[in-house]
Amino acid sequence: MTDIILQLEGVKKSYNDRQVLKHIDLSIRPGELTGIIGNNGQGKTTLMRIILGLLKADSGKILIEGHNADIPRSIEQKRIFGYLPESVFFYPEMTGRNVLRFFTGLKKGDCGIIDNLLKTTGIEYAADQKVKTYSKGMKQRLGLAQALAGNPKLLILDEPTNGLDPAGISDFYKILADLRAQGIAILLSSHLLSEIESHLDRLAIMKDGIFVKQGSLETLVSEAVLKTSIRFRIVKNENAVMDRLVSYQIQKNGNNIFTASCVRSDKDELLQRLTGLHDSVNLMAIQDPGLDEIFHYFNNEH
Repeated sequence: MTDIILQLEGVKKSYNDRQVLKHIDLSIRPGELTGIIGNNGQGKTTLMRIILGLLKADSGKILIEGHNADIPRSIEQKRIFGYLPESVFFYPEMTGRNVLRFFTGLKKGDCGIIDNLLKTTGIEYAADQKVKTYSKGMKQRLGLAQALAGNPKLLILDEPTNGLDPAGISDFYKILADLRAQGIAILLSSHLLSEIESHLDRLAIMKDGIFVKQGSLETLVSEAVLKTSIRFRIVKNENAVMDRLVSYQIQKNGNNIFTASCVRSDKDELLQRLTGLHDSVNLMAIQDPGLDEIFHYFNNEH
């Protein structure tokens, strides 16, 4: 029994003369949240459809729990996945509860969990209302509930917070955290980099049909040699302070406010030097490299 739920090796896909996926390698493990980011038209949605068996790859290997993926997918392999597309559509005359009964039946799941799915996604109050009365955010929550019908081992989410308000987004990621704690793997594509940053285990940056870089945020920050910025105010003894920080890049912003920059590995030492000058320096803010910076660095490098 492998601990890899999904593995892709050298997956390629072309439409006519256009090669959409050039060479994709990817491994997904239980309990991990892997984010795929990239500009529009880079192949993210095509990749998700190939994983789900909605499209056939031209070449390459797809393994689901260590076994070759069937085309069409077998019932057993289909039940591995739960899928939430970017835009969800349900029959408007059906109630939320009946939508979940329908999809649970398709997946040969246990209809006894429907009430729990409605509660988990926060729409139990609207369970017996028709979908045509649902707001966009409510439909998105219903979409997540249907993705969870059948107890999937891997959730595939394409722009999953589309239509959710800030409270809904917060609730959504709490649900994902609970699912990951249960060992469910998550593959998520989103353009909202600041939103997903704190939830990622691994990141895959897609450009022109390949992953130009994969790894944890910490690994990618180190590889990109991105810098941490520490802003502080000098209240006295400016010359002595600057002598103490001579080995770092310092920028003066005005009004005795300065910014020191360093690579991640030097952050602790720089902070120790600044805190050691507590009579002369007031720390104001620490800004580590974010997902936006990581994305732009590797996206522009290739």
